[in-house]
Amino acid sequence: MYKRQWIAAGLLAGIAAATVWACGPDFPSQLLDHRELTLKATPQNSFAFEAASLLPATDKLPGDEQGEAPKADDAAAMARWLGLAPAQWQQLAELRQLQSGAEVYEKGKGLPEDLRLYAAGAADFEIAQGACEGDGAASEDAPPAAAHCMVSSGPAMDQAVASFEKVLALPPEQAKLRSVWAAYMLGRIHAERALDQAGDAAAFKREREAAAKAFQQARARALDGGSDTQGLALSSFGEEARLHLFVDGKRCGWNEIAGPDNDCGVRLAPDDLKHAITLYAAQAGHGSGSAVQSLSILANTALRDDTLAAALIDHPIAQRLLVIYALARVDDVVSEAADGKSMTTKPNPNLVALVAAIEQRGLEHVEGADRLAALAYRAGRYDLAAKLVDKAPGPLSSWVRAKLALQKGDLAAATAAYAEAVKAFPKANDPKASIDPDNTHLLVGEQGVLALARGEYVEAMGRLYDAAIAVGGSGNVFYPDDETSGIGFGNDVTYLAERVLTIDELKSFVDARVPASAPPAPAPAKAGSAAPSYYPGSAPFGDTLRWTLARRLMRAGRYDEAQNYLPASGDERFGKDDLRAKAREFAQDLHDAEHAWTDIGKAEARYRAAAIQRELGMELFGYEQGPDYNDMGGGFQGGSGHSADDLKQSFVTDGERQRYADTAPKPDRRFHYRYLAADRAATAADLLPPRSQAFAAVLCKASGWMLEGPPDYGDNGDGTPPVVPQRLLKAKALYDRYVKQGPYVPWAENFGESCPEPDFASARVMQRHLYVMKARRALRHNVPLLAGGLVLLIGIASFAIVRRRKKAARTA
Repeated sequence: MYKRQWIAAGLLAGIAAATVWACGPDFPSQLLDHRELTLKATPQNSFAFEAASLLPATDKLPGDEQGEAPKADDAAAMARWLGLAPAQWQQLAELRQLQSGAEVYEKGKGLPEDLRLYAAGAADFEIAQGACEGDGAASEDAPPAAAHCMVSSGPAMDQAVASFEKVLALPPEQAKLRSVWAAYMLGRIHAERALDQAGDAAAFKREREAAAKAFQQARARALDGGSDTQGLALSSFGEEARLHLFVDGKRCGWNEIAGPDNDCGVRLAPDDLKHAITLYAAQAGHGSGSAVQSLSILANTALRDDTLAAALIDHPIAQRLLVIYALARVDDVVSEAADGKSMTTKPNPNLVALVAAIEQRGLEHVEGADRLAALAYRAGRYDLAAKLVDKAPGPLSSWVRAKLALQKGDLAAATAAYAEAVKAFPKANDPKASIDPDNTHLLVGEQGVLALARGEYVEAMGRLYDAAIAVGGSGNVFYPDDETSGIGFGNDVTYLAERVLTIDELKSFVDARVPASAPPAPAPAKAGSAAPSYYPGSAPFGDTLRWTLARRLMRAGRYDEAQNYLPASGDERFGKDDLRAKAREFAQDLHDAEHAWTDIGKAEARYRAAAIQRELGMELFGYEQGPDYNDMGGGFQGGSGHSADDLKQSFVTDGERQRYADTAPKPDRRFHYRYLAADRAATAADLLPPRSQAFAAVLCKASGWMLEGPPDYGDNGDGTPPVVPQRLLKAKALYDRYVKQGPYVPWAENFGESCPEPDFASARVMQRHLYVMKARRALRHNVPLLAGGLVLLIGIASFAIVRRRKKAARTA
């Protein structure tokens, strides 16, 4: 798309427009959500990548498309922007006050000759624009190129043209500062004159050729070392291309070309379109984002008319443009099925017509057979796609071959084709690369999906992990200014790590592939913001995966093994707590809960373990995905991972379903560790004197853990009456137990909300008192029996003594 910004008062003609790159296809962050769609989706690159590769640059233009000009009162910045020394800019600023080019030239002594001549021409050009009046006039806020009118003739303009031509007549070494600028200005003036002469075919042709020659000269001078700080040579491609966007002597504006209700675009002569497409392709090949947008508009226009599209396919660049645009930007036709409950998708008729037209012309004339193979695949022409993949070997063709194998259900052939595609990955910055760099990660990710479909779980883990690490993001969104959030395949990796691989498989994988990164230095909080310096997901994905393994080990009771995978002390990316120390403390509490000498000691240890499990449950026991969603800091439920219903889709093995079932959370409730902590606290109460404060406090704490925090999304249910949340039922059961067994305490009115810490020391005193009271009670109720027993024992003893004496007497 063209951009014009005449900077006459600033003694130059320049370009200032924002780069607008087309977005690529939006691939889901979770490739495993819809596996059949993932594996059978059409291979396609982003339009921006393809458009920039239509006509790769064989040279390096020195200028780039620029943004807005600096403020005029910033002399140093303005001088740099214009490619001048500060003194030169200051002198030119003073010359700006003069009334004619002749005066500017006369007073410009001391300036380089090309700059002096250019300044004179710019002054005359500015004078010529004074003929624009009313809404069409130029102003400081709307330079002449942006205005509705531009004067291209008259004495002042003739003087401007003469001055610019004199710049170009200078020896090249004497015109380094402004030869590119002068050529560009001449091109724009002749282009405007061609527009004014559109009704006279001969005059129009003459002026258009003069404009094209000037634009070409601007590029040649730039390549020869001429100053081009404003990217005028790059812009000249687009300006020259616009010389071919005429119908019936009238130039088609971009709104008229792009507008679906306007036929100006589809009436453009095919040869003119080919010329324009070639020039925009060259501009895009030099890195112009606006050229990418221009190519998008022209391709869309051509594809709206099958006849026009067919007339362009004999031109290699135009043919390839239509194919890449159809792949990246033309939507399929979606309609409601006859049952009214589902949708059907069919290839766009324009896409089908394009494929048929290219095929009819002959496959020996195909430009970019691999792209056309992908387009044929999308159009359902699998036979044609199979013929084309052998014409342009490379990763894109192998990718299409893999898709064709999947259509036939041949997973082995698809696996081989994927391996072939990955093996043929292009080198970085290869101008002839057949796949977008982002697609290399997607392709490896699809390899992982296919490996999972074949029951090769560890290999699937490796492929998806490679893709996730290459992209650098987990797939979740945390903060708007986080560039990596929302990108990546990490959610698929996490699903495999938590629900598919066994703990030992995951541990072996992490040991072999996922080293820990060094903790960063503590970072201060952002000024004026309450957001933390580090937040969930800010650590490298590999460290998050190690943490996920650590929590699996903790849930399995393998506390010693978990130590090496928990975040190191002081690593603020995972919070402020020393998780390794807390894990050791938890393990010791569980040991004491079984081996303490007294029941009170065991109860106290159980409660301490329960408190850790509640307070640091997410960090030590939480699932990275459902039901706890540590990947989102526990703040949101859903969005990652899978459900049992998800596994009913195709490309899922029975082995995966069984592994998923084997790793189900118990209980499968949001913040499941709170339930476990409450249950552990309840077992502590089992060992406490029911009438003790500790008994009531432990149950109060456990009830509070169930009352705190947000509910499961499914707690409210869909029926009538509403479903009572499980956490509230559990809290009520704990309270009911207290009411039935516990003592009166003043804080019982706010049971679960305001709970003191359990007083285990008092419980020990009470327990000892209970032992004494029990002994006394037993003694008081059993005195007669004890007395009788004592008499019996005395009688037995006496009888034994008498008998022993008699026996001794007989012996004597």
